[in-house]
Amino acid sequence: MVEYETILIPTDGSHSAERGIEHGLGIARDNEAAVHFVRIIDEARHGTTPALSNYELALEELEAEANSDLRELAERAETHDVDAETYFHRGFPHEEIVEYAESIDADVIVMGKHGSGGSETPHVGSVADRVLRTAECPVFTV
Repeated sequence: MVEYETILIPTDGSHSAERGIEHGLGIARDNEAAVHFVRIIDEARHGTTPALSNYELALEELEAEANSDLRELAERAETHDVDAETYFHRGFPHEEIVEYAESIDADVIVMGKHGSGGSETPHVGSVADRVLRTAECPVFTV
């Protein structure tokens, strides 16, 4: 039987990510594993402009929302008797997810097949596809 100690769960707030969260928390509870929730503001979608502007203010709002969501997920994990860490960053989601997974020596990544930018088709979204192709640990998509 495969045992997991460290589970990485990326989220972008989408319905598909929610499925990944539920599955990841269930696996963590069954294995008495810790989870790491990761939220990345996609620079390809939202840009990297550092200037203070309406655009930067919008990014700050996205960051505040992301950090609030991560706090709620940590509290949710606690109700499942699961230890949780959170990580937020700006970047390219697939790169940040894979790098973070390596930095924490994740045993598995559990994520939704589609993110907020994808449609509900039988195929995986671009971020999930890139994570599947580049992660060194197993990736479970739901």
